[in-house]
Parts: sequence; C-alpha cells; structure tokens
Amino acid sequence: MNRVRLIIGAVILLAIVAAVWMIRSGGERAGAAKVTQAGEQQRAGRLAEARSDERAATAVSASISQRVSRADALSTAAVQATIKDLRDALDAVPPAVAGDPFPAAPVERLRDQINASIARANRAADDADTASGTDQD
Repeated sequence: MNRVRLIIGAVILLAIVAAVWMIRSGGERAGAAKVTQAGEQQRAGRLAEARSDERAATAVSASISQRVSRADALSTAAVQATIKDLRDALDAVPPAVAGDPFPAAPVERLRDQINASIARANRAADDADTASGTDQD
C-alpha cells in the first residue's frame, strides 16, 4: 500500500511539475511574442518618423538651394551691371588732345556714375542680406 501511495504521489508530483513546466514555457513564448511585436511596432514608428524627417529635410534643402541659386544669379547680374556701368563711365572719358598733358575728363559725371553704381551694388547687397536673414542678430 505504501508503494502504491508513493507511486501515486510521484505521478501527481510529476503531473504538477509537467503542468508548471508547460505553463511556464507557454508564458515564455507568449511573452517573447508580445515583446517582439512591441519592438517591431516601435521600430516601424521610428522608421516612419525618420522617413518623414528625411522628406522634410529634402524639401528644406531644395528650398535653400533654390534661394541660393536665385541670390547667386541676382548678385552675378548686379556685379555685371556694375562692371558695365564702370566701363561705360571710363569709356565716356574723351581721348586726350594732342599736346595736352592730361585729357580733359568729366570728373564730376564720372564720379557720379561710379557713386551711383556703388550705391546700387550696396542696395543689392542689403536686399540680399535682408532676404537671407543674415542681418539679424
């Protein structure tokens, strides 16, 4: 009789240990699946955010590139206009008359044209600074 009780006790103990082991391994699998799913969802959210940031950065970069190109074209045009004005002013100086030590130059008109060209270039530079925001402290 003791032997039968021992065998029944051992079977019951073995059944309890098997049930605990099955519950534990099932819980581990379910927990691992839950953690994996949460990690994948978190990763997907971060990837979506990173892609959104990348698209925004691309748009800002394109906008900056367009503004820089426009400012470059405007400054090139202003410099070329200033150079043309200066050349025209210098070309307007009459040639020296034979025997005169210095040519009779229209100094006031030349000075006025040069000053006007410089003022126009300064205004263009101020407008570019205002547009780009570099004049802000």
